[in-house]
Amino acid sequence: MDVSTEPGNTVTIDPDGGLYVPPPTVKAGCGITGDGSETDPLTANTQDWPYVCPIGTNGGGVYCDTGTGELRTDPPVRQDFFQNAKNDVLATPITVPAVAEQTVDTLTFTVTNPDPCRPANAVFFREVDLDVNLPPNSGATTGIDGDQMTYLGNQGSGTVFATHVQANKITLLALAPGETRTITMRIEAGRGTGGAAIIRIQATLRAWVFSNPIG
Repeated sequence: MDVSTEPGNTVTIDPDGGLYVPPPTVKAGCGITGDGSETDPLTANTQDWPYVCPIGTNGGGVYCDTGTGELRTDPPVRQDFFQNAKNDVLATPITVPAVAEQTVDTLTFTVTNPDPCRPANAVFFREVDLDVNLPPNSGATTGIDGDQMTYLGNQGSGTVFATHVQANKITLLALAPGETRTITMRIEAGRGTGGAAIIRIQATLRAWVFSNPIG
């Protein structure tokens, strides 16, 4: 009896003259162990779950990259930080407008979600601090993006120089996967009376960006 010598043929002839095909085996690699036999099945080379939360409801996925044939896990959660600030001493003071609120300056920055796969939330911080000279019987408000935040007034007989209050807002900013957004904050003042004048503008924008794990 002739047995083919073609590569990959595992048929052999037993001493008693019978044909014998040994159990198939698999050459494993890349985190897979075993040879596929009954006594040594293929097994993923895993580690013990080290967290206190249940693996069934909190574990991430394992995926097949059909382009390379490799196994992939969930992409990592990403974070980033963005800021911009100004501190301008004005050569020419700005008389505080008499209207309720008016934009006297702006501050802009650009925020990007660093995660191309997931949406992100950002802790969005805005701060404005206007130094105002207040002659006797004068007053002014300061604010951010249409929100009057503070009122400064002088009912005395002398001028109050460079009085100021730091006003800030913290809000949530939602970003789509990979989104880049440019944000402009309006620095506002109003209700000016008695010659109230702005002599310095300080402002800050900050964003702490965290992508959201998808459960």
